Amino acid sequence: MTAAPWPRPSYAWYVVALLMLAYAFGVVDRIVMGLLVKPIKAELSLTDTEIGNIQGLAFALFNCLFTLPLGLLIDRWKRSPVVWSGLALWSLATVACGLARSFGGLFAARVVMGAGEATTTPGSASLIADYFPPLVRPRAYGVLAMGGSLGIGIAYLLGSIAIGSATDLQRSLPQLLGGYSQWHIVFFMVGVPGVVLAAVMALTLREPLRRGAVTVPERISLGPLWRELLTNRTALTAVMVGTIMNVMIVNAQLAWFPTLFERVYHWAPARTATALAVLGLPLGVLSAVTAGWAMSTFAKWGRRDGPLLIMMLQCGSWALFGTLKCLAPTPTVSLGLHMLTSLTATWALTAAFTALNEVTPNQLRGQIVAVYSLLTALVGIALGPGLVGVLSDHVFTSPGGIAPSLAVINFTGGTIGVATLLLGRRGFELAVARARSWGEVV
Repeated sequence: MTAAPWPRPSYAWYVVALLMLAYAFGVVDRIVMGLLVKPIKAELSLTDTEIGNIQGLAFALFNCLFTLPLGLLIDRWKRSPVVWSGLALWSLATVACGLARSFGGLFAARVVMGAGEATTTPGSASLIADYFPPLVRPRAYGVLAMGGSLGIGIAYLLGSIAIGSATDLQRSLPQLLGGYSQWHIVFFMVGVPGVVLAAVMALTLREPLRRGAVTVPERISLGPLWRELLTNRTALTAVMVGTIMNVMIVNAQLAWFPTLFERVYHWAPARTATALAVLGLPLGVLSAVTAGWAMSTFAKWGRRDGPLLIMMLQCGSWALFGTLKCLAPTPTVSLGLHMLTSLTATWALTAAFTALNEVTPNQLRGQIVAVYSLLTALVGIALGPGLVGVLSDHVFTSPGGIAPSLAVINFTGGTIGVATLLLGRRGFELAVARARSWGEVV
């Protein structure tokens, strides 16, 4: 057991704030395209399937390829430069989206964006585990998860502002922006802040002491990772499948829910973005806070399955309220149900980070979270938006077909998630008991 004191709380929370903002900017850069589907489709002559692949598959492609190597790097080297350099890369890739003139150009920019964002989850999760003691850690992960809610709110709010001001900005800078469409300018406006934040992180983010079991073999090998995956296979399968289903639904919604309001309720993009930001942002922040608080409370009560219970509730919310909000008869009813799903919007992320770091030794945390990130990107991020596009193009082909297409994803993913988490609870409890038997600070 290490005798070294934990980092100063004020600085540790400053680091969490930086990581939360980085995560938020990543969400902004990833989902702002959902507000721009109509003009991008019109200018580039794309189908819903192609738009879905740009939003899902393109982002997930290199995210998957880079996640595991980056996980190894995070476990064997300094984590802070990996995180801030990834932020700089995906922010520049977002700016590059604003330069795209074809499906191929936009797809390629999204691929690079996914490669940059592959650093965020394993790097942030590993850093936080070494900045906070176990009882405080869930709250720190909750604040990190708040970045998702902030990112969604900022994306919708900034998207609304950018859409409204892009024309004026273009008129004021005709020599610089005269050759670009409105949607190009929106990408420029949301990509630049991430570059600034990367510079701040490079100057102020310090590397913490690694704690717990930190013996790292000199030879690079996936053997220890494979043995850990086999030993905790039931627990890790439950956590990862439950998270994948939540991520699939979240990304399908982020990609297509604004389009649902445009096609079904005939709302303008700026109006939809403002409504979703005003309602979703405070409730999403509340979601992040309550998830961390609930898991800390479960831990104090001696419950070992707290993270899985949290994830199960979110899956159930998607299956019920998420399905109904896609099929609501009026936009008011849909937004009301959207408020209910927003209350659990970040629970799975907070719970997954807590669960994975609780049952994994320090020297494998980056790799285990990398496997988690790889699977969520490959299945959740890639599949969610893409399936909605395919269903809209080939099954529910009417203009309002986006609604049942999105509803199918909500119900199916939520139901599978609940069932998997129920089956994996006992295995997770055993994995927690095994981790606590190490007798080390984890």
